[in-house]
Amino acid sequence: MTVMLSPDLLDRRALALLRLIDVTGRPVSELVLVHGEGVRSVRKKDGLIAILEAAGFEDYCASFSTPSSPAAGSTHVQLDLEPVTAELCPRRFDLALPRNGDPTKAGEPSSLFSPSSIEMLPGGGARLSGSACAIRTTVRRRSDKKLIQNALIRGQSADEKFEARGVTDPRGQAVLIFPSLPLSFPGAGANVRSDLDARVVVTVDLASARFNAPGDIPRMARAEPPFADPDALASAAVDFSSGAPVTIGAGREVSLNLEWSKP
Repeated sequence: MTVMLSPDLLDRRALALLRLIDVTGRPVSELVLVHGEGVRSVRKKDGLIAILEAAGFEDYCASFSTPSSPAAGSTHVQLDLEPVTAELCPRRFDLALPRNGDPTKAGEPSSLFSPSSIEMLPGGGARLSGSACAIRTTVRRRSDKKLIQNALIRGQSADEKFEARGVTDPRGQAVLIFPSLPLSFPGAGANVRSDLDARVVVTVDLASARFNAPGDIPRMARAEPPFADPDALASAAVDFSSGAPVTIGAGREVSLNLEWSKP
C-alpha cells in the first residue's frame, strides 16, 4: 500500500491528498468512505486521505518518474465522500488531476504535496457546541409537496457577517450551522439584542435533485452516490433579500419549513 509522507518519500503512483474539515475548520475525525470510478484511497495516521488510483490514470500511476501527460489539472475526477456518521452530510467533490508533482512548487495550492481542503457540511445528527446556532430545515416542492433531496440551503445574517449552508437529505432535511456567534448584537437606540435577523434561500439543480414522496422515505432514508456537490450548486447566483426570514442567536436551534418552485 502506498502512502504519501513527504516529497523525498513520494511514490509517484499516488495522485492527491485530501484534508477533510468541518464547518468550524477543524479536521474531520470520523471515518469517511471515498467512492469514485477506479478510485483507491487510504487514510493516513494524520487523518489525511491519499488518493492512490483513479480511472484513466493507470499508466500515470504506474510511473515512478513524472509523466508529461496528462497536463496538470486537465482531468476532473468526481469523488463521492460518504461519512459513516449522521453528524456529517455526504457530498461530491470535483478533484482536478493530476496534481503538480514538482517538489519546488510544494507550497502552491495545486501541488501534489499540498492537500486539497474539502468542507464536510453538517448532517441530520449534527450537534451544537459553544455559541453555535443551527437552523434545521425541511424543503418541499410547492407544486406537489414532495421532499427535495440534494438542494443547497444557504443562510445569511442581515448584516452579511455570518453565513451557513447545508444540503438536503432524502427526507428533504438540511442542517445549517453558524459555528460561532457573539452573545449579543448591536440594536436600535444604542441597545444590544441577543439575536439577529437572517434569511434562508434554496438552490435546486434539476440535474442532481431528487423529489421524494413522503411514503417512499422509509426505504430510501440513506442517501447513495452520486451525491450533490455543494460547491457546484453554490456557483448559482443567490438573492438573500428574497429568502425566508429567520432569527438566529448563540446556542439556538431553529426549525424552518421551506417551499421551492421552479423559476
